[in-house]
Amino acid sequence: MSKAAIQRNNVQVLGRGQDVLVFAHGFGTDQTAWKHQVRAFEETHRIVLFDHVGAGGSDIRAYSSYRYSGMESYASDLLEVLDAVNARDIFYVGHSMGCMVGLLAGLARPSLFRAMVFIGASPCYFNSPGYVGGFERADIDALYEAMESHFEVWASGFSRMVAGPSALPEVAETFARGLLSLRPDIAIGIARLAFETDLRAQVPRLSLPTWVLQPQNDFAVPVAVGHYLAEHLPRGHLELVPNQGHLPHMSAPGEINALLAAVLAAV
Repeated sequence: MSKAAIQRNNVQVLGRGQDVLVFAHGFGTDQTAWKHQVRAFEETHRIVLFDHVGAGGSDIRAYSSYRYSGMESYASDLLEVLDAVNARDIFYVGHSMGCMVGLLAGLARPSLFRAMVFIGASPCYFNSPGYVGGFERADIDALYEAMESHFEVWASGFSRMVAGPSALPEVAETFARGLLSLRPDIAIGIARLAFETDLRAQVPRLSLPTWVLQPQNDFAVPVAVGHYLAEHLPRGHLELVPNQGHLPHMSAPGEINALLAAVLAAV
């Protein structure tokens, strides 16, 4: 195994099964966000967890705003991680930013993957003619300004909006701790990357079977985006998650785990 990739991305390999599950977290969380899914599937699957550079236990020295100015760099990291642990025939589960990282990795090396699941995914956060992304330019610029001016205050308010009104308070608190664990300049850099990236042109190129798990009331990703993905992915399937918030794997793990089990059985 490549020690560089293992250490850089704080890779953990768990479980007892032969089939490989890879979980990729989103902005503001790290691999611990998948604790409910690990508990549910570790007896039957080999589970690969990692932290994107800048988050969790990743090697902070590996981060540079230049290298990580494009989502492709995170996808390259992912592919290095998969090679390092010799993962093949992968069932990939991504959340938010982790979905788009997986999309790019799947386009680069589709033979590595069996299927993908995208939870709270968005290829583009901005509204445009014929597309509802959920945000106007002024909305995102105000978010950047709040992050740069009062990072701790922003993190507290943003975490509650992202968790959603139906989530238990500890979900928002956990997300807030994840945001505050990020170095502010790195948090702003990753946020800008996630919000400014537009991968709509790449979506129709992903030939892998892909399930889109879309919360019905998600502050960050409107339901319309879930429908867009399912319609434009050549082998896309949409499952609406009947709960609110952008973190259903944390706030409604039973529902998400049941959907994951159904998809695993289907592929």
